[in-house]
Amino acid sequence: MPSIGLTGGFGMGKSTVLRLFGKLGTEIVDSDEIVHNILQRRETIKKITSLLGESVLTKRGKAISVEATKLDKKRVADIIFNEPDKRISVEKIIHPKVMREIKALMKKKLSKNPSLTIIFEIPLLFEAGYEKNFDKVIVVFCKRDVAIRRLLKKGFSKEDALKRMRAQMPVARKKASADFIIDNNDNIKKTEAQVKRFLNENFL
Repeated sequence: MPSIGLTGGFGMGKSTVLRLFGKLGTEIVDSDEIVHNILQRRETIKKITSLLGESVLTKRGKAISVEATKLDKKRVADIIFNEPDKRISVEKIIHPKVMREIKALMKKKLSKNPSLTIIFEIPLLFEAGYEKNFDKVIVVFCKRDVAIRRLLKKGFSKEDALKRMRAQMPVARKKASADFIIDNNDNIKKTEAQVKRFLNENFL
């Protein structure tokens, strides 16, 4: 059973490539969903609130307490992408939990089908040191101006897009450590052809 980590630069098309793998019948997991669930846990909310302050909590009615609120993810992002030390501290809270969840999910799926191939999309795979947990790593990339143009269409400002890009490892370093690289600069058909090539070369 090969387990595969899928990563790349911010806005460069990781989710698009993951969906293409899913469309072609590969088992896929989006780690953003895992992070979303972790951020709703009371223990996580308490730790992040202690670190960033109560301004990251959203009210429910008149309540302003960890027990009665949830995290305002936009507010959290505004803080951590402007204060690198706090971003690193938040990542130290979240990353170990994410990897535990991934390993548990992998174990559960493999108990049902030991020959299953699973692709996990993990934006900060190299930054968190997760690469050693996977048999292969795929890196998705495109030119920075292409990524920014796509992010602007999604509602990000250019300033926010650049801040998030700078907070990650340069995509050139990720490409250098990849087992397979997918160029997502062009149209979806060209990207899908590369996905098919990866599957043909490794599993068919």
